[in-house]
Amino acid sequence: MRPAVAGAVRLRGRLPTPAGVAACVLGWHRVDAEGAALAVHPAQFARQMEMLQSQRQRVPVVGMEDARGALGCRSGSRFVVLTFDDGWADNHTNALPLLRHYRLPATLYVPSRMLGEPGYMTAGQLLEMDAGGVAVGAHSRTHADLRSCGPAELEREVRGSKEDLEGLIGKPVTSFAYPAGLLDERVVAAVRAAGFATAVTSKPGWWRPQTSDLVVPRGFAGNFSDATFLAATKGGLGILRHLDAINRLRPAGLPAHRVAKP
Repeated sequence: MRPAVAGAVRLRGRLPTPAGVAACVLGWHRVDAEGAALAVHPAQFARQMEMLQSQRQRVPVVGMEDARGALGCRSGSRFVVLTFDDGWADNHTNALPLLRHYRLPATLYVPSRMLGEPGYMTAGQLLEMDAGGVAVGAHSRTHADLRSCGPAELEREVRGSKEDLEGLIGKPVTSFAYPAGLLDERVVAAVRAAGFATAVTSKPGWWRPQTSDLVVPRGFAGNFSDATFLAATKGGLGILRHLDAINRLRPAGLPAHRVAKP
């Protein structure tokens, strides 16, 4: 993340937060030391988990279902929700031990038909994540752009991923993550019809009582400084949504604000 953008995130994190109950949903892809795309270094990830633990008395870390319940009751104040996308094997190696150590709830969104492929978790590793307290969510079957799927394929990707994962872990799978954050009204309708209670996007912002539970805002963490990560837990990544809107409106030929992709 460019220094100017990181500064904007920190500034946004110092501004007043919304009145009433709200949740900040954070996401990660890989936790890897080899510099893979979308990766957070294991040492940096460990520091982030330590910071989350240190502020839990003021800002609790809760699971997706608990956050949804609190928002429905419109009671409480601020929560942080942790999520992981894609089912990378390094999540099992490098993230699970820290989540268990600090007893931090999280949801792992898995493309069900990619289990066992190179770099991804095996079915056995996913079962260990589930046994370790990480909730399993669906992320389609093949990480397809669901907007381009025909009706039958969309049904297979969305409902099929739920059925695959429920058959593996033996419990309900109630949350979904849109692959690459790509969605439209038809995709959201398919997620609703499949019986998911929540679904997360890749656009940051606050999850509030008036927010649709099937279009939950979410920002992605990176190799942030301590100050930038703490600002992210306070809604600071929401500024990226505004920068993205500015980039879409800028006249042709003008340089865009560069925002690190999640």
